[in-house]
Formats: sequence, C-alpha cells, structure tokens
Amino acid sequence: MAHAYKLTYFDIKFVGKAEPIRMLLSYGGIPFEDVRIKYEDWSKVKHTYPLGQLPVLEIDGKAIPQSKAIFRYLASLFKLDGKDVKENITLDVAVETLLDLQTLTYQTMYVSDAVEKEEKLKKLKETTSLYFGKLEEYAKKHNGYISFERLSWADILFVCVYQLLANEVGKEAVDAYPSLLKVKKNVLAVKNINSWIKNRPALPGYDLKQDL
Repeated sequence: MAHAYKLTYFDIKFVGKAEPIRMLLSYGGIPFEDVRIKYEDWSKVKHTYPLGQLPVLEIDGKAIPQSKAIFRYLASLFKLDGKDVKENITLDVAVETLLDLQTLTYQTMYVSDAVEKEEKLKKLKETTSLYFGKLEEYAKKHNGYISFERLSWADILFVCVYQLLANEVGKEAVDAYPSLLKVKKNVLAVKNINSWIKNRPALPGYDLKQDL
C-alpha cells in the first residue's frame, strides 16, 4: 500500500527551505500534497504543527519537522546519502557549507535598510566566492558531482542554493565555476527533477526553467 505524503510550507515567491524537499520527493517518484500557507494565515494554524515552524512533512499523517531531518530521511530512502560513515562526513561537510550560504542569503534578502543591505550583500558575495571556490574543487574532483562521483542530495541542495544566489548576487557571480555548472546540468538532466521544475509554480527573477 502506498504511503500518503503531505508537505507544508509557506506560500513564498522564492526558493525556500521546502524546495529541496519537493525536488527530493520528485526524484523518488513520490506523489505528494504540496500545501502552501499564506503568511497572514500562519498565526491561526501555527499551534497545530510540531515546534510551531515549517516545513513539515507528513507521512501517513505522522508529522516530521526540521528541514535537515527531512532532507536526510528522504536522501536515505532514495539512496542519495553516503554508503558509509566516511562518505557521510564528506557529504555533511558539503551540505553544511551550502546551508550556511542559504542562511546568509535569507538574512541578506530580508534587510530593508539600504546601508545594512549593502554590507550584508558584500559579505554574501565574499562568502559565495570562498565557498563556491571550495565546492568547485569538490565538483571537479568528482566529475560534476559535489560529494561523490554519483548524484547525492548535496547536488540537489546546490541547485536550490544556486538559484537563490543567482537572484541575490547576480548570475554572473555564480556562473564563474565550470564544474559547479556541470553539477547543475547533471541535476537538471534527471527526468523526475526536470519534470518538477518544468511544472512547478513560476518564480520571479532567474528561474531554472530557462536552463531546461
């Protein structure tokens, strides 16, 4: 009997924390209910979710909070994690690097003060250059994959962070890394992920659909 999957996150117009989960579910060929809650409605239902935060993935009605826990569960389910402890630490280093960039990007996006925004953007550009430089080394070593010479959930997460950064620091800044562009190409070539991106709601600014 097939399990019922329901993913709940905010109704936002950029790549949020739920997007890697949607892409992982799509990769695994798992149909899921994609619930998007408007911010103005959140206070009415917040108390009904574990920890009072999103995203939450429900499997047969059992709720799983914490995005990284969900990532790792699905990665294990679809064999997109490491084969052993040594591979998993390599994977975790890459993932945490990407998540640091994701967090810094969100912090920059939400700044309204012009001076503070400029300072945050400068830091984001510097950090992107440093972190993408290291990730480029990994991707070159693994022939277009970040952690191993095969697809992992770090590659899927990378594509989401890449899109976030392209809209915040400029596409030219994130396109200066040929091996990372190969990572993006390899991920977008996966049939189920390709199909998800083609059919998901359009996002303003740079959209991966133009690369399909």
